[in-house]
Amino acid sequence: MKILIAEDEFHIRNGLSHLIPTISPAYRIAGLASDGREGFELARRLEPDIVITDIKMPKIDGLEMIEKIQNLGLQPVCLVLSGYAEFEYARTAIRLGVNDYLLKPISIEALTKALKRIESELSAAPSEAENVGPEKKYSPVVSDMVKTIHLDYGKHLCLEFFAEKYKMTPEYLSTLFAKETSETFSNYLKNVRLEKAKELLNKTDLKIYEIACRVGYTEPKYFSKVFREYVGVSAKQYIQQKGLQKRSNGESHKS
Repeated sequence: MKILIAEDEFHIRNGLSHLIPTISPAYRIAGLASDGREGFELARRLEPDIVITDIKMPKIDGLEMIEKIQNLGLQPVCLVLSGYAEFEYARTAIRLGVNDYLLKPISIEALTKALKRIESELSAAPSEAENVGPEKKYSPVVSDMVKTIHLDYGKHLCLEFFAEKYKMTPEYLSTLFAKETSETFSNYLKNVRLEKAKELLNKTDLKIYEIACRVGYTEPKYFSKVFREYVGVSAKQYIQQKGLQKRSNGESHKS
């Protein structure tokens, strides 16, 4: 994996360039930049897999550099290092889809964990963002979340579950998921569950409470409420309508 380091402090930049390859032979330092503008030019030319950047740098800061890189259509995984813990920096980093945000002084353990998690995410997906559905490309984390929802919609899924899995905060994941899918996590999960419920109502003779449990709703009354809001009729009315349509289609066919 090609790594670009943008850091204006020489001893940190130099230290990272020597430390990172010792963490794993998979990491190759592709470029070193002493300011944001140089970092942007190197990213444009080298197309790194990972960008590690400080926030406060000469010429342009690290977050502006990331935004300019993204505007080129490049999507490296970004790891921000900063001595500035103010929420505004973190909020901007989240908006830009920064993968991780580590405060200085950075420990070897924290850096190693961040890089290993990034490596795991990148190896679990194609080199570009993975395709999920027609013409939809998500980052590895969101792609995995979407795939898990579609496979395990019947299980108890929540942002806290994914936050623990990826070692991120629920707030970060919520913002990232909404940014990439244009839907909130809870709304996306609800839609998948209710579409599956409609499919089961159409194709099986399962009872409504059984279907509710299968798609992740332990309370049948709550399932009935959200189903009516989503479809416009109750689950029972939905079955009756489908039954009438089938009977009507069968009679038309016979005639």
